[in-house]
Amino acid sequence: MPFNLIAHEPTCEVGRHQPSHFFQEFTMMKLFLASCSLLVVLAVSSLPVRAQNSNTAPTEKPAPATKPAPATKPAPATKPTPATKPTPADSTAPASPAAPQSNVSPDELKKFAVATKQLLSIVNDTESQMVQAVQKQGLTETRFNEIYQSKKNPQAKPATQITPKEEESYKQAVSQLTQIQKDAQDKMDKAVQAQGLPMERFNQIFAAVQKDPQLRQEVRKMIQN
Repeated sequence: MPFNLIAHEPTCEVGRHQPSHFFQEFTMMKLFLASCSLLVVLAVSSLPVRAQNSNTAPTEKPAPATKPAPATKPAPATKPTPATKPTPADSTAPASPAAPQSNVSPDELKKFAVATKQLLSIVNDTESQMVQAVQKQGLTETRFNEIYQSKKNPQAKPATQITPKEEESYKQAVSQLTQIQKDAQDKMDKAVQAQGLPMERFNQIFAAVQKDPQLRQEVRKMIQN
């Protein structure tokens, strides 16, 4: 589940073969699960801040209820002098969005890029192996996908009735695809570990790269070099 960046990239940019829906949905499922877990972490971390804001809001409401607030309204009128201070405040404001970016060190970003480049290569090779595995069973990718969709959704009927031979070929192909995917996952695990990045940290960097276009651009440059 930690290798979700490659689930997007290889099929669009790197893959030389159009992968089967079986492999597409497998990788997209991993991407979906990891994305959900990241969103949960982000949501939970932001909850205390929201809770504090919601708690302070009620305390501010009693003040308008007593209506000495008009006496305090001149205070906003005196805020022209602090009007010069927003400029430094604004200069620090960009620092707060940039804070998540600074959590990823240049060394970590380089390791992430090296690992990602290897993952892209692994997935690209894996897609080729899967296409060959299907073809060796005497099935075209189109026919394999028709059978797969009919298994997934009984209402999605294939163009022609599935023959017993095709049924057996499909089972053999799925068995081989499952093994190919398992081998690929092992290679991906080793590729990340070889860079000294724990899986959790890889996911964190991936989340930062997803959100930050600048980080994304830096990673792409590193991968291309």
